[in-house]
Amino acid sequence: MTRADLRPTENQRIRQTAVRTASLVGGILVVGTIGYGGIEGWSFGDSLFMTVITLATIGYGEVHPLSDLGRAFTIFIIFVGVGTLGYAFAEVTAFLTSGGLRAYRRRDRLERIMRELKGHTIVCGCGRLGTALVEELHAEGQPFVVIDRDPKVLERLGLFGDIAFLQGDANDDAMLHAAGVDRAHALVAALNDDASNVFLTLTARVLTKETNPQLIIHGKAEDPASLVKLERAGANHVFSPGRVVGHRIAHQILRPAITELIGLSTRKGDLELGIEELQAQNIGAVGKTLRQSGLWGRPELMVLAVKTRDGGVVFPPKPDEPLQHGDRVVLLGRPDQLIQPVVFGKN
Repeated sequence: MTRADLRPTENQRIRQTAVRTASLVGGILVVGTIGYGGIEGWSFGDSLFMTVITLATIGYGEVHPLSDLGRAFTIFIIFVGVGTLGYAFAEVTAFLTSGGLRAYRRRDRLERIMRELKGHTIVCGCGRLGTALVEELHAEGQPFVVIDRDPKVLERLGLFGDIAFLQGDANDDAMLHAAGVDRAHALVAALNDDASNVFLTLTARVLTKETNPQLIIHGKAEDPASLVKLERAGANHVFSPGRVVGHRIAHQILRPAITELIGLSTRKGDLELGIEELQAQNIGAVGKTLRQSGLWGRPELMVLAVKTRDGGVVFPPKPDEPLQHGDRVVLLGRPDQLIQPVVFGKN
């Protein structure tokens, strides 16, 4: 466990402060009650009542006549207790008037969400690229966490509902741990500059070297020359937005039919065709062939390829191609039909 793991969250700090303040107030009540009882020989009720009215500065007067030692003890209670109560009252007032309760509840809800997340995507940097990625992940119902410095990003992402959002530096070890990098499936380095993305990639890879070596890192680089640096830092997939858009436009000019088919597989709304990949273990196909899995030979689906667990690609696949744990089957079909194989495999 690193030192970053030991940092308390904001809600934990608030709870710790509340416990300390309550302990101080409770301690003064105990000391005052015991003190009056021991010095003056009063009953528990009279001693507690005297302590309370002294702390509250109500001015009811003495419960019983005080001795000189009792008056000195009362002065001590006033100086120590009234200051403590004033501090506690100021903290509570500031917490309530500044919207602290609402923020506390939001952070508490976020902490619960974060504890339950597993196999999610961490989106670091929510500019235009990050926002588009979040839209797609949200539309597909995939779990994700957004890390960004700008608190205004949360207002924009609020359109998608209750978003797991962490405000801060994605290159901070504690921030990545808070985002669940040890349990995540993928991380997208989409910060504003290439150097930050390279450092983020290296940081994430080092942090998960032992706890989550299967983490898939996607790195963005505005300068194509930085793509090699991202790969060296440990990124599994690298891309340059400018080059991706340029290649897409070139394909639209040179191969319009193919580009239109690919476009149909990625558009939402009036989607006609879709491409999906299914893990063999999720459809009950481990140890079976494509034909035995029920995917082969269905008129509404086309098996495009099989990506094996060791990274190889079987194309074109054959009906007797065996499937192992970790293999992925790539299918082409209508979106409503692409869901059926999962159901079929489990039945």
